[in-house]
Amino acid sequence: MRLLVYTAVFGDYDRVYPPVEADPEIDYVIITDDPDMQVHGWTTRAVDAGAFATPKAANLYHRALIHRILPGYDASIYVDGNIRVLGSTRALFRSFLAAGKAVGTFPHPLRKNVAEEVESCIQNKKAEGAERLRQEYQAYLESGFDDHVGLFETGVLLKRHKVIELDTAMECWNACFAAYRLRDQVSLPYALWRSGVEPHRMNFNFRERNPYFGIYPHKRGRDVNPIYAHVYARSYDSWVYAGILRAWQLFWSVKRLLRGSGR
Repeated sequence: MRLLVYTAVFGDYDRVYPPVEADPEIDYVIITDDPDMQVHGWTTRAVDAGAFATPKAANLYHRALIHRILPGYDASIYVDGNIRVLGSTRALFRSFLAAGKAVGTFPHPLRKNVAEEVESCIQNKKAEGAERLRQEYQAYLESGFDDHVGLFETGVLLKRHKVIELDTAMECWNACFAAYRLRDQVSLPYALWRSGVEPHRMNFNFRERNPYFGIYPHKRGRDVNPIYAHVYARSYDSWVYAGILRAWQLFWSVKRLLRGSGR
């Protein structure tokens, strides 16, 4: 069985780090518009992003349609570019494939449906156009979308490649995002519903401590110090960096406390 762990990084948005503990029987692939991106443990596949409207659109296309782009794999796990692979994901693949589903998702830990996600994105200014985001959601409702499917994280996604249902759902997801270019968490539940795909829901939160994945800040995230992001990423494989990270976080905790007390 051929297994793939992959990420897609465009526009220099993230810095990818080596797997802390790579599995020699799993392929690790970075898809990127930067041919100079070389990371130990990963194979770089450089592509031309010129055909896409934005780096995010390029990411979504490769995230959704990897089964067409890299044929021959039985299953894959997509991880965002700011998620460190910590250990072998073989057990995760095994439990997902045993469920017999086309897609494996992680339920959103804070919100339960698309309506809540739309309002949260608008309130927190995570969408470029609030009215367009509401229009997208309304279009889904008018097509019959039942917003009880759930809301899913899209930073980690599991797929069983050789099933028609996967191709239908992922084509729909890519088409929805290409049409609106706003929030992929809004369009994924609709695409799964539209395609009749009931996902396998993972029983843990990948943002919390787990043996598979560790999250660190985006390289070009809002208000992110790139040095802090590097220290955070390296804290997963180095006790020295882990100590620096704890000291850094303690310093800022104390500073915020003092600022709050008016000192």
